Amino acid sequence: MKALIPVYAISILLGTNAFANTQSATAEGVDQEITINRLMSKVPQGTTVTDTSCIEIGTAGFNIRYRCTITWQ
Repeated sequence: MKALIPVYAISILLGTNAFANTQSATAEGVDQEITINRLMSKVPQGTTVTDTSCIEIGTAGFNIRYRCTITWQ
């Protein structure tokens, strides 16, 4: 089992690096427009937004939240 610790450590580091190089951001909020605006502030300057998508998530008490993702190049 101790022999697998370096393998786990390397896989975590590689996985973290893969997420760090992605060109997208995801956030949740109660208002779709506000959530998208919040994500737009995370887009690096000089890049172009290529896609914006949101899905509705039902929560307890019939409340709706939005999970939005924005991607850029």
